[in-house]
Amino acid sequence: MTKRAKIYLLAEFDVLVVGAGHAGIEAALAAARMGLRTACVTMRLDRIGHLPCNCSIGGPAKGHMAREVDALGGQMGVTTDYAMTHIRRVGTSRGPAVQTSRAHVCKSLYPQIMQRVLSEQPNLTLIQAAVDRVVTISDLGSRIADLKSEGAGGVLLENGETIRARAVVLTTGTFLNGLCHEGKKQTVAARHGDQASIGLSSWLQELGVRMRRFKTGTTPRVKRSTVDFSKMEEMGSEPEAGPMSFLHDRAFPVHDLLPCWKTYTNTFTHELISENLMESAMYSGQIHGVGPRYCPSIEDKVVKFADKNSHPVFLEQEEWDSESMYVQGVSTSLPADVQIGLLRTIPGLENVEMIRPGYAVEYDMADPLQLTNHLMSKLLPGLFLAGQINGTSGYEEAAGQGLVAGINAARFASNQEFIDFPRDNSFIGVMIDDLVTKGVDDPYRMLTARAEHRLLLRHDNADARLTPLSQHIGLCSPERWDRFCVKQDRIAEGLDALKNAYIMPVHSDKLEAMGSTAIASKVSLFDMLKRPGMDLSTVLALALDCGVEVTVTDDCPAREQIELSSIYDGYLKHQERMVVQARKLDDLKIPTGFDLTALKGLSYESREKFGRVRPTTVGQASRIPGVRPSDVALLIGHLKGR
Repeated sequence: MTKRAKIYLLAEFDVLVVGAGHAGIEAALAAARMGLRTACVTMRLDRIGHLPCNCSIGGPAKGHMAREVDALGGQMGVTTDYAMTHIRRVGTSRGPAVQTSRAHVCKSLYPQIMQRVLSEQPNLTLIQAAVDRVVTISDLGSRIADLKSEGAGGVLLENGETIRARAVVLTTGTFLNGLCHEGKKQTVAARHGDQASIGLSSWLQELGVRMRRFKTGTTPRVKRSTVDFSKMEEMGSEPEAGPMSFLHDRAFPVHDLLPCWKTYTNTFTHELISENLMESAMYSGQIHGVGPRYCPSIEDKVVKFADKNSHPVFLEQEEWDSESMYVQGVSTSLPADVQIGLLRTIPGLENVEMIRPGYAVEYDMADPLQLTNHLMSKLLPGLFLAGQINGTSGYEEAAGQGLVAGINAARFASNQEFIDFPRDNSFIGVMIDDLVTKGVDDPYRMLTARAEHRLLLRHDNADARLTPLSQHIGLCSPERWDRFCVKQDRIAEGLDALKNAYIMPVHSDKLEAMGSTAIASKVSLFDMLKRPGMDLSTVLALALDCGVEVTVTDDCPAREQIELSSIYDGYLKHQERMVVQARKLDDLKIPTGFDLTALKGLSYESREKFGRVRPTTVGQASRIPGVRPSDVALLIGHLKGR
């Protein structure tokens, strides 16, 4: 710093979180619930938990992460269940590794609940202020005598005051040098209604962080009373999809669940977009940031998928009592007059009125290759980054990172060992390993295909995978732990009962009557479940018909786990063997300070990749794109030789 910061002595914390979006909420709550003095600094307290884009939580892969955040003691799933306006199951035509839920939430109630939860959380102080930069221990001088080494020491606010902390978590979303685009119109802002943050990005560059520009966008909002729903396909809610949080037996919406509606663009829509393409900020050369590959603008869809005559459009009601509807699938940076024109080419929207046009936003992000797998900066100990600042997109991706950063910032501040999140135990772990090992070329979105062990990482078993870890680190409430133990006991008892109850060859006639093949020796009910066309209810009915006594819980979530454990028994065991093999490489640690680039015999490409990523295990080194297997073998030989 060019001048000594003014010390705000009344504000001394263990963990300080900058930002209160989805990442900031989970980071702040995690640290506070772990017993640390925590502060959350945000520009506007009334925007805590704001949903700037769509109103959905969950969806393919994202639903898995929402469940994982919940299993770790996070808040996203709990709040979703209370603010839910719509829910459907997705991926039902595919296997259990893909199936999950997607909910809509009320965009006014969701942040209200989050604001109340944070304001009532013990150990958490909310501060409305803008942060100019992070201050280091050396900036603060001898006032932090108990911390000997250089590292993050707090933040300097734009008003000149400094708040001290042992660890700082940056969850700035799209706020760093945010610039919004609507046609040729540009507005310096992080998003609609929020000013951008300028100083913090400059400080990160001074620190040596590699900054890049990314782009995201949102869709127009239209007036519900001007939509002709008779020309659209209604998609009702599916309450049977269940709650988002493991703590609940069902969701608790304030009003009845709502439908959403499906329609399509057409050749008239595409022609209008093509005619006005150069008016789009994306195609006029006005935007330089890289946009999301898996959530393209309507302009990108028309250009890159020119062979398609239509694209699906979904209308989602943003609140129970509001006129505002989100037009999913029409993210755009075209001028407002073009936007209303293209909307009116879509069936059901011929007479629609637009409440607010869509827009694109450019923002600064930080290269995640400069982070450890605990989301701490390699350049400054005690500084953690989470959410869109790391190059991701999506509420769920942000929440998962925020939780990991908050947990590890709390552990750092209390001088405890970091918590690892391996990629074989959660989608959150897959995401973090991808970020810090492979980096990002465009906004990262979680996909089920990114997880090589995804049959082990299902939506339905997130509680089994992560609740014990939540209990270990102090984020699992007594209520959650009791519910978890009861469910696991029911599963264990059910599996034991099925494995010790048998169908005998004498009952083959009953099997044949069901269209199944006869048996030559006794077969357990557990193995009987593996047969085509069999499910738990069918097998239990067969046992009853054969006079075999067996008792299995009526609890639906437990029964689901029992059934999947049998049906996919062979596949699960195969993936578990793969995990064991992969973990052998991750257990081979690369000593701190070991110069991989000096290892003789490495290829030039691997040397450059190792120097850029600085892997901490052989497993991580092997997953770096471009690293040769022969160089990994060379590294293993050297480490074992040591």
